Amino acid sequence: MKKEKANVKSGASAKRFMTTILAALVLEFSAGEVAAADPVSDLQERIFAHDELSADFTSRVEKKGGKVQTSSGTLALKRPGSLMMHTQKPDELLLFTKDDAICYYDPFVNQLSIFSKSQSSSSPFVLLTTRDKSVWSGYRVERDGESWVLTPKRPRDVLSMRISFDGQNISALTLTLKDGSTSVYELSSVKNSVSKDAFDTSIPSDAEVDDERGAD
Repeated sequence: MKKEKANVKSGASAKRFMTTILAALVLEFSAGEVAAADPVSDLQERIFAHDELSADFTSRVEKKGGKVQTSSGTLALKRPGSLMMHTQKPDELLLFTKDDAICYYDPFVNQLSIFSKSQSSSSPFVLLTTRDKSVWSGYRVERDGESWVLTPKRPRDVLSMRISFDGQNISALTLTLKDGSTSVYELSSVKNSVSKDAFDTSIPSDAEVDDERGAD
């Protein structure tokens, strides 16, 4: 009789032990699912760790056939909402935000192109300036080690953007374009501050304006 009771107790203990192990595995698996399913929060935590960022950049565009073009300039961010990407060499080009729009100005042709921030065709760079769900909802986000890959749900010229980090700082931005080329922006001299005049722009009054807001 005592032996039977001992067996019953032993069996109950074994069941409790297995139940505990199973519960732990379920919790661990569930936690892993949550972490894997929320790369957007992980990326935003990195991007928005600081309210300001300034850096120099060098850009390398690799086209089909092996042709490579290079450029350089400066990048400034002030959150929420302010972006200035000033390409200075070999040709000047401005990419900047203004109110609820993102703008490109090409001095060579004296043309200003204007897009809504919520347009996936505008520029994935705007994701570096805002947590706005209407902007982020236009992209699928996946983590790949210390990089995140953002794919527009309605792609036009840009098929994807990879944001790579060195510690807490963005080290590179890689754009894969529809024409088969790849643009790599490598950042250097990264600071968590910007100058007072970083976002100043002066567009000539006779610039041709191409307003694409509402085109999506």
